[in-house]
Amino acid sequence: MVIAFLRLAGLATAAVWLGGTVLFIFIVDPLFGRAEFVRLLGPLHAGETGFLAAERFQMFQVICASVAIMTTLADWLYSGRALDRRVIALLVVLLALGSLGRLWLVPKCRDLNLQTYLGPGRQILRQPTTPEQRQAENSLAVWSGVTVFLNIVVLSGTFVFFLQSAAPSEGGSRLFSRNRRRI
Repeated sequence: MVIAFLRLAGLATAAVWLGGTVLFIFIVDPLFGRAEFVRLLGPLHAGETGFLAAERFQMFQVICASVAIMTTLADWLYSGRALDRRVIALLVVLLALGSLGRLWLVPKCRDLNLQTYLGPGRQILRQPTTPEQRQAENSLAVWSGVTVFLNIVVLSGTFVFFLQSAAPSEGGSRLFSRNRRRI
């Protein structure tokens, strides 16, 4: 009974995680870069709004990865089967990427956005005017690209974890075979 619950919880976690990641990457995140959104709020506020959403998304990633690690370890403890280190390694990498985004990448992009669109006397600018602001704009574009790349990596990892969670546990095919020695 406990094992069935843990497997169901692991599958539910994987499904919610994958769904939330797809929703953010393909619907929410592109919204903040749309010309209509930037024109409506201005580049500073559109960027800040996007970074607030990205910060929440990174927290979502950390929570889902943590729950996935806990359910995977609990399943291993209760079932007595061998622990698949590749799945744990995948989850730890996804947890690290979520933490990296939340603690370093999003704050860095937020600072660059402020440097780009906040002028002297905290005046809000529509476009950068000084060479330092143009440099900050270029850096912001690079780091935003890094963020998009890492989001695609996270999407791929969550998809692999979902496939692993959805595969049959006894017999049948799995992405990572469970026929391994116990540790």
